[in-house]
Amino acid sequence: MKTIIYATALMFIPAANVMAKRGAPEEVPPIATDKAVFSVPHFPEGDRIQGGGVVEARDPRTNRLLWQVRIYKTEHDEALEKDVQDVFIKSLTLDKVHNLLIMSDEKSRVFVLNLATKRVTRIE
Repeated sequence: MKTIIYATALMFIPAANVMAKRGAPEEVPPIATDKAVFSVPHFPEGDRIQGGGVVEARDPRTNRLLWQVRIYKTEHDEALEKDVQDVFIKSLTLDKVHNLLIMSDEKSRVFVLNLATKRVTRIE
């Protein structure tokens, strides 16, 4: 009987490890204008707090970072693996008329970044 229990447990341990890992997030195409290239790096430079949730603007000629704005903060549970808790931005759109970046994340939340003020608003 113990052999059957151990054999069954051993079959599920590798499956649990596979389920705990997540695949790489889908790449979001950058948006280029004459003044900046807007992108959502999944693992931004200098950010060791979380994966995702950041928008950055780079100079289109030099690729120099102009600015970076955290759109949302992801709270992590210390008891769980960090990578499975990260929430990434999955779409990015530019509203040229109103000078806004509109994005949605993997939780289907929608955020608007005013490019003039860098103010972030969550759309309910």
